[in-house]
Amino acid sequence: MTAEITAELLTEIDGPVARITFNRPTARNAVTRDMLQAMCRFLESIEHDRSIRCIVLSGAGEHFSAGGDVRGFNELLMMSGAERRVEFTGRIARAGAAFLLLERMPVPVVAKVRGAVAGAALGFVGGSDFVVCANNAMFILAHVRIGASPDGASSFYLPRQLGVRKAKELAILGEKLTATEAQSLGLVNFVVPDADIDSAVSLLVAKIIAAPAESVRRAKLLMDRSPLNTLKQQLDLETESFADCTATDDFKEGVSAFLEKRPAVFNKK
Repeated sequence: MTAEITAELLTEIDGPVARITFNRPTARNAVTRDMLQAMCRFLESIEHDRSIRCIVLSGAGEHFSAGGDVRGFNELLMMSGAERRVEFTGRIARAGAAFLLLERMPVPVVAKVRGAVAGAALGFVGGSDFVVCANNAMFILAHVRIGASPDGASSFYLPRQLGVRKAKELAILGEKLTATEAQSLGLVNFVVPDADIDSAVSLLVAKIIAAPAESVRRAKLLMDRSPLNTLKQQLDLETESFADCTATDDFKEGVSAFLEKRPAVFNKK
């Protein structure tokens, strides 16, 4: 197990699992520029590491994340409107690198969510492949409450996952979503009691890393590309992906196990 511990972001590699934890519990894990930069460095370091099979994203303490650190905006209020525009253009653009990297990850990203999920934090949830949610979680964009508009890739993911009309409710009316509402709308996979969330995430991660590694990577790629592809492009990608999977030892094991009527054991060393 290897870990990098900083004041505000914890990163850890535990065998095939990489973990990222927002670590500002007294501020509901509001995300700072330094945290995003540290996150980018870590994601870049594991992007091509074939030993990593799953990424778990969570927040320390009782909350996932309150999104951007609004308290840090106070120092900019003395600027002119034009100056603030320039400053925030740079800030928001730089923050986008973290969401692009998360989207690029070739392995499943699991978000462990409890408590507050606000603002740009919805982009981290939307950009994850699986979301395990405590029943006390609450989702809110909140930008309209400070006279801003959605950021953090939330305007990309939410219309696609919730539908445009529901996304507008969150963005324009400042409506909240409970954990069960988020699940019914497709933003969340699983809702469990808060006391059970650690075990639920562990069980999900165990299932992911027990599955054949190349099959998982290719399934994620196919599902991610599908909304952007024509039918012909998707068929070509299916052909390439299936063929690549058949070249692996896991394919041999899977077919053999099926024919021999026994459980398959994948990812043998």
